[in-house]
Parts: sequence; C-alpha cells; structure tokens
Amino acid sequence: MVHLDGERIAAAADRHVGRRVRERRLQRGLSLAELAGALGISTQQARKYEAGVNGIPASRLPELAVLLGVTTAWFFEELDEAAGAYRPLLPTRPRMLLDLVRATDDLPDSGLTALCEAARALAATAAPG
Repeated sequence: MVHLDGERIAAAADRHVGRRVRERRLQRGLSLAELAGALGISTQQARKYEAGVNGIPASRLPELAVLLGVTTAWFFEELDEAAGAYRPLLPTRPRMLLDLVRATDDLPDSGLTALCEAARALAATAAPG
C-alpha cells in the first residue's frame, strides 16, 4: 500500500511537470496536436499529461525535452512541495503572447527595446501599491 502523503506528492509532481510541458509547448508555438503527433500519442493523452491527470512516464521525458528544447531536469525546476498554489509563468493569455512574439520578429533592436520599455511602464502603472 502506498502512503497517502507519497501519493499527494507524486500527484503534485505530475501536475507540475504537466504544467511545465504546457508552458514550454506554448512558448515554442506548438499546438497540442503537434506535440501529440511528435510523441506518437493521442491528443487526449497529451492533454492528460499537461493537466497532470496522467503522469508522464520517466522514459518519455528525454524525448519530450529534446522536442521542447530543454533539459530533462528543467521539467522539475521550481518544484517545491511547500510552494503552495501553482502560479503559471506564462500570462493567462498565452496565444496573445505568442502573437506578440511573432510580431516582433522583424523589429530592429531599437524597436524591441522600445516595446520592452513600454511594456514595463504599462505593467508598473497596473501594479498594486
């Protein structure tokens, strides 16, 4: 019989790794179907991996790391069972972020610098305090 605390820790780790996969997939501009196809799994299974419903087998992590351009250890970074509620690293509207990133591809460095400064100024006005 598995200890309940161990089950909770494993479930939290599965959710964390799944969220990291989703964040990186979105950062790379991959659809869920593209990720699933590259791994040879169904879109439904990929969705379950990202949600942490099904844990990603350890044997799949190296392949997934190569696909997403990270190290295997990256999936476990920031995993801290005492960290409390999950807070995504991506904004709540990742597709808009991807559109923004794609739109900056042709900007000269000076334009990108100005855009970053404007975003920081906007964020500072929206920050509580």
